[in-house]
Amino acid sequence: MPATLNKQKGLTLMSWMIVIAIILFFLLIGIKMIPTYLENYSIQHVLNDLEDDRRVKDMTRGELKKIILKRFQINGIYNFKREDIKISTTKDGTKVSLDYEVRKKIAGNASVLMEFSESATFRK
Repeated sequence: MPATLNKQKGLTLMSWMIVIAIILFFLLIGIKMIPTYLENYSIQHVLNDLEDDRRVKDMTRGELKKIILKRFQINGIYNFKREDIKISTTKDGTKVSLDYEVRKKIAGNASVLMEFSESATFRK
């Protein structure tokens, strides 16, 4: 027999286990991160909707924060602190910014940290 016929073809069982473990690890990270990114998308959507709302231009800071929190609650957005919402007055109008971070445990002492920064300006 020629020597080329004795060569192994394909992956060994151990190689397959390593490949599957790597795929499962990234799948687990995706499962943990995707809901947080979907929630951030909802935050962007709420802020964009408020930019188009004419009533917002006449609201005080307290009223504006109250309506933002109410819309966040309706959309099931809870991964932030109330103190993370900053409302400031600029020359263009009222600016609402939300800077927050979310930490999700992956396994054991490993976790993933996601930082988000969203803002909207309500013109006068």
